[in-house]
Amino acid sequence: MAQVDIEVNGRAYRMLCEDGQERRLRELADYVDGRLKQLTGGGKSGSEAQMMLMTCLVLADELQDVMAGRGITAKPTIDEAEVASGIDHVAKRIEEVAARLERA
Repeated sequence: MAQVDIEVNGRAYRMLCEDGQERRLRELADYVDGRLKQLTGGGKSGSEAQMMLMTCLVLADELQDVMAGRGITAKPTIDEAEVASGIDHVAKRIEEVAARLERA
């Protein structure tokens, strides 16, 4: 496993990836960072967790559009309410971690 340092929304992260995938991971991080800046106007438009979640949801929406254009349908394997609850839980955890990091 390789370690890669990336930056998203001005924050550095160390990620693990398969050997040889370092460049791709950096490209994906740059893409996500760019989309986040587009969506938030480059500034703060809520908590970091909310901005990251919004970016993830927009990217998921774009992915589903591409999949639909290719005739691929995403078949949910779990209840949508369960997914929403899980997303809410993850968003709260991200906010807690972000708050702790800001205090450090």
